[in-house]
Amino acid sequence: MKTTLTLLFLTFITQIFGQTSQLDKIESEIKENAMMGKFDKQIIDLNNDGKDDIIYLYQCGEPKCIKVFLNVGGLYKEQISEQCTSSFLWNVENKKILNLGLTHCCGESPYFSNRTFEFNQTSTTLKDNYVLTNSEYTEQISLLTPFSYSTNPFFVKVSLDNYNLRFSPSIEKLEGKAKETFTYACEDGTNIIAKLKITSRIKVLSELIEKDRKWLFVEVENSMIAEKCNPINFEFKEQKLRGWVSDKYVERE
Repeated sequence: MKTTLTLLFLTFITQIFGQTSQLDKIESEIKENAMMGKFDKQIIDLNNDGKDDIIYLYQCGEPKCIKVFLNVGGLYKEQISEQCTSSFLWNVENKKILNLGLTHCCGESPYFSNRTFEFNQTSTTLKDNYVLTNSEYTEQISLLTPFSYSTNPFFVKVSLDNYNLRFSPSIEKLEGKAKETFTYACEDGTNIIAKLKITSRIKVLSELIEKDRKWLFVEVENSMIAEKCNPINFEFKEQKLRGWVSDKYVERE
């Protein structure tokens, strides 16, 4: 019995020492990259396994940097290493959800990145990964996102080449400050942010009936966007783009 207890104690001490040594190395590297060597550290159980996981947040330039480690088998495994301008940790149905927002170019970009992560026992799943128009850049004059989202998203196929994807459900010309500041539209003075290729299969997240027109709030793969006008290539990589299309030239699958 004494031998068993001694082995368990030694195993426990070895594991604790190993974790401490690993964290010392991790935090030493973070200090080298953090402004003035300062960082915030949050110890939290992210995947409900009873073990302490760690979130590091530090200033690494104009945006902040975030690193997330899961405690897997007594070792800290890096799950996320990103830049962000905002970070929010939510508890949804007893699951931790981390949302990261990134606005490029000192907050002056007309687009921002949104990435959402869910934590599993030994890994992390990227749930959302898209680019959306920055409401501050458009002076908040337009409806950029729907009031509610469909519980059953569906797909439609585009039947017209270079079909307009807009940041708001409107075909009107821009007026006021947004017209002067929104300089990355496909056509000057409009809310057109991308042109979609014919036969593109796009995901519909919400519908809006406005006057005599139905608008679809959609999520579009990068490969479906004409290269001559693509905000994802302008700022972001390997992300989807969200915006509005009219249902006039789309066919439901």
